[in-house]
Amino acid sequence: MQKTIIFGTDIHAVQATELAGKLVRDLEKELGDNCTILSLENRKKPEKAKNKWVIQKFFSSDILRKFIQAILLPLYLIILRFKSNKILSLWTLNGKYAGFALRFMKILRYEVFFMVLSSYDKDYSLLSICDKIICQSPKMQNFLQSDYGLRNTVLIYPWTNLEVFQPKKKIKKIIIPSVPYKIKDFEGRGMPKIIEFLKKSEIPATIIFRSKESADYFKKLSLKNVKLINKGLSDIELAKIMAESMIMPLIYSSNAPDMPLSAIEGMASGCIIICSDRMGISEIVVKNRCGIILKNSGSESLKNAVGYALKKQNIYSKNSRKTADDYFRAKKNISKILSLLR
Repeated sequence: MQKTIIFGTDIHAVQATELAGKLVRDLEKELGDNCTILSLENRKKPEKAKNKWVIQKFFSSDILRKFIQAILLPLYLIILRFKSNKILSLWTLNGKYAGFALRFMKILRYEVFFMVLSSYDKDYSLLSICDKIICQSPKMQNFLQSDYGLRNTVLIYPWTNLEVFQPKKKIKKIIIPSVPYKIKDFEGRGMPKIIEFLKKSEIPATIIFRSKESADYFKKLSLKNVKLINKGLSDIELAKIMAESMIMPLIYSSNAPDMPLSAIEGMASGCIIICSDRMGISEIVVKNRCGIILKNSGSESLKNAVGYALKKQNIYSKNSRKTADDYFRAKKNISKILSLLR
């Protein structure tokens, strides 16, 4: 198989925590020497490793980081073009920056495969120049076809390790698996509503953070029956926490990911998903009766949804695991990616 360049942000880290990082980690294992990782450093420190090219950020300022990386990225793409003409991009769309990068790839005559990870509020007309667009949900595929007339789409679900993430004896506990790095992003991720709910709830909860800023904010709230974890967790550590948790609320108000990794890992662990209808996972949750969809993401709606979920816990929890078995098997979905690249 011809070598493939896999491109994205922070996909170089061995300790992957986000969806893109974990997908790339698994693809790298399958492709071996037939892939080269091209990664833009943002929050993950550079690591020296075979077949990994990291464009460092040099500055902590986001503006300076993007400016320097925008200059360096074309140079890296030119050099790597001598190694391969295929590039698989797991990248978010950020206006002119992304448009320039994609057009430059086509100028260099790359065959571009773009995996859509972003929310439904982006300008996807940029993707018309891609050779193949990989959608992770039927909702996203229909959206791109109907709103942008993009026909070169293919549906391939994301995946997780179903042997590691498994249901065990459940405790009536809520898990908040992914708090934003920055407090300014709390509103879009529904954090104020979740905080309001937790202040009144007597159900134990576990909250997992990825930054000191967010963790310190929650510490000041002195929430009762809430365990705060602020460290990088391995899949085994995370799976243990999810296995005993019953309910996972994901109530984004904006910038909602199409198929959040936390929901996929949670379903594999038998968690009941409570989410907004702003993401592709919501259709799968409804179709397979493994959670509840919120039209109104207020704290009272969340309280009612949690109460109903606990009444249906046995049915919904079993359905969650079955749904993960049906949709998110690693071997099946990775083989579809590899077939597409061939």
